[in-house]
Amino acid sequence: MITFNYYTIMLLLLSGILVLCFDVKIYVKANMSKEKKGAIFVGWFNITLSGLSLIGYFIYDKWFWK
Repeated sequence: MITFNYYTIMLLLLSGILVLCFDVKIYVKANMSKEKKGAIFVGWFNITLSGLSLIGYFIYDKWFWK
């Protein structure tokens, strides 16, 4: 079975980390509170989605794909 799940998981994880590291700092320096809150939400959403995708893929691979 050819899947791209690991690439998707890594892209979501890396984009979430990069948003939290760089974009939030830029918005704090520019005193943009709404954009900062949005960037924090998007960053943590990407990290959470990558974790859920990884767990879902392992469950699917372990129990449903044989």
